[in-house]
Amino acid sequence: MPALFRWIFVGCLGRIAATLATLVAIFLIAEAFDKARYLGHGLDGSMLIEYLLLKIPFMISEFMPVVVLLATSFMLIELSRHQELVAMRAAGLGVNKVLVPLISAAAVVAFATFIVSEWVTPATNQRLDKIERINIHHMAETSRGMQWLKDGQNFFRLQALRGGLFKLIMLKTDREGHWLERLEADKASYADGMWTMDHVHISRPGGDNLNLSFEEHMQVAASVGPDTADPPEPRHMRFFELMQYAQNLERAGLGSAGFEFTLHRKISVPLSCMIMALLAVALCMNMGGRLGSASWGVVAAIGLGLGSYVMGTATQLLTVADYLPAGFSAWLPDMMTLGFAGFLLLHREGY
Repeated sequence: MPALFRWIFVGCLGRIAATLATLVAIFLIAEAFDKARYLGHGLDGSMLIEYLLLKIPFMISEFMPVVVLLATSFMLIELSRHQELVAMRAAGLGVNKVLVPLISAAAVVAFATFIVSEWVTPATNQRLDKIERINIHHMAETSRGMQWLKDGQNFFRLQALRGGLFKLIMLKTDREGHWLERLEADKASYADGMWTMDHVHISRPGGDNLNLSFEEHMQVAASVGPDTADPPEPRHMRFFELMQYAQNLERAGLGSAGFEFTLHRKISVPLSCMIMALLAVALCMNMGGRLGSASWGVVAAIGLGLGSYVMGTATQLLTVADYLPAGFSAWLPDMMTLGFAGFLLLHREGY
C-alpha cells in the first residue's frame, strides 16, 4: 500500500470517527434536554440513558452520509491550507491519488453502516418505539383499530367501525407468497382466537379467471386480533424480511410502497457515503481554491448534505402517498448528488 494512499485513507477514517462522535454528542445533549421533561412522568434516569444509547445506531444508519461529507471536506480543506494539494499537483499527481483513498475509506464506512442498519437498528428501533409509546406518550402497549395484522402467511387489513366491529379483508398466501384466497367481510369481530365475519365475499385464483363465492356468515381462526398484535413496521425488519414481506404484499395485490422504500434505502444510504466523498472532493478542491476561502467548501457541504437528507425524507413521504415509485424515490437523492458531483469534477478538470 503506497504511503500517500495510507496517509489519506487513515486520516479520512480518523476524521470520520471524530466528526461522528461530535455530532452524536451534540445530538444526545439536545435529546437529553428534550426528554428530561418526562423524568418522573414515565421515564426514570436509567431509562433515559437507555433511550439515548439506543438513539446512536439510529443516528449512524441515518446520518452517516452527511458525516462522511463533512469529515472528507474538513480533511481536504486542511490539505489545501497546508499547500499539500499544490505539492501533489506540482509532483504530477492527478486527482485520482486523492480520490481513490477517500472513496476507499468511505467504502469501509458504508459497509459498517450497512451492518449497523441490518443487524442493530431493527432491534433498537423496536425498543425505542416501545419507550416512546408507553413511557413518553403514555399510550397502550398495543394499538386498537390498526390497519394491518400478519398471522403466519395470512394478512389482515382492518378498517375500524363502531362497537368493536371492523371491515375486514383477509388474504391467505402460501409459503412462497402466492395468493390463495381473498375474504372481504362487511363486518367482523374478534374473540377467543376467532374472527367472526358477516357478508363475506370470497375470491380465489383459477387460471385466467377468478372464482367468486359468497357466505352470509363465516369464522376463521387466527392467533392475532386488534388487541393482541401491532402492525409490522418496516424500520423493525431486516433486508430479506423486507424483501419477502414486500413480495407477499405485491402478490396479494396490496400496497407495499413503504416496505419497498425501506428495502432500497438499506442499500442506497450506505452507497451514499461514497457519493458524498466524491462530492466533497468536487466541492472543496474546486470552490476552496477558486474563491480563496476554505470556508466556502464547508458551507456548501453542510448545505448540500442537509438538502440531501431533507430530500430523502420528502421522497419517503411522496412514496407513502403513492406519488412516486419506491425504488425511484429511494435512489433519487443519490442520483442527483452523483450527477452534481460528477459535473463539478469534470468542470474542475477542464472538460
